[in-house]
Amino acid sequence: MKPLRIFVADDEPLALRRVLRSLKSIDNIDIVGTASDGNEALETIAATRPDVLLLDIMMPGLTGFELLESLDEHHAPSVIFITAFDNFAVDAFAQGVIDYILKPLDDERLATAIERARGRIESDANQLRFQQLRGALSRMNSDFSSAVPSPYERDLWVRENGAVRRVRVEEIDWIEAANDYVALHVGEEVHLADDSIRSLAQRLDPARFLQVHRSAIVRISSVSEINREKFSAISLTLQTGARVRVSKSYKRAVLDKLTA
Repeated sequence: MKPLRIFVADDEPLALRRVLRSLKSIDNIDIVGTASDGNEALETIAATRPDVLLLDIMMPGLTGFELLESLDEHHAPSVIFITAFDNFAVDAFAQGVIDYILKPLDDERLATAIERARGRIESDANQLRFQQLRGALSRMNSDFSSAVPSPYERDLWVRENGAVRRVRVEEIDWIEAANDYVALHVGEEVHLADDSIRSLAQRLDPARFLQVHRSAIVRISSVSEINREKFSAISLTLQTGARVRVSKSYKRAVLDKLTA
């Protein structure tokens, strides 16, 4: 019987060495490559075409999910996840992954998984199982990506009538400086927040909000018209009917963003 060709990918050096040490006790295997990031793993897998992939999930370059989606569809390795994330174990098992081993690694669990992979590789159904797994991973990766916390503000908090109220960022039409505060315009409502335009410009998602003046920020999806004013100036009309002036220093960036 030919040795089982195994590839290992993990961005943590200690974890990678731990897996390799555990594999030394398993007979009739050949470690054909290792990688510490997803892109390197993809290249090495294409060159070595291993039978079994031992993969971490969170790696730079490509996640374990993205890596599997990027593989040649005609190459159907068996997959064993070794990871600290348990979020997608149930779905992975349902779609045919050999095993989903949580760190810290258990040697016996890994040895059992390797032998199961050896048996599966001998099955004519292996190609079909891998295609099913790739489809599941595509859906799982979408869920995984959407679960990653955004680095931008989702809510702002304002003090009103002795209470603290949450204002959802997605509901804000525009923001303007108001002395030592900022005024959050939400439809016909205006809320004062103890904040600054400069700070908010860095904390709001630039794909959704645009600074148009040193004292004003607008939500891009709220803009309904670009108005030409005197002396080549422009202003923006929002869906609420509000009109916001664009300063000369921001004019080019605003036009590039809104007319792209």
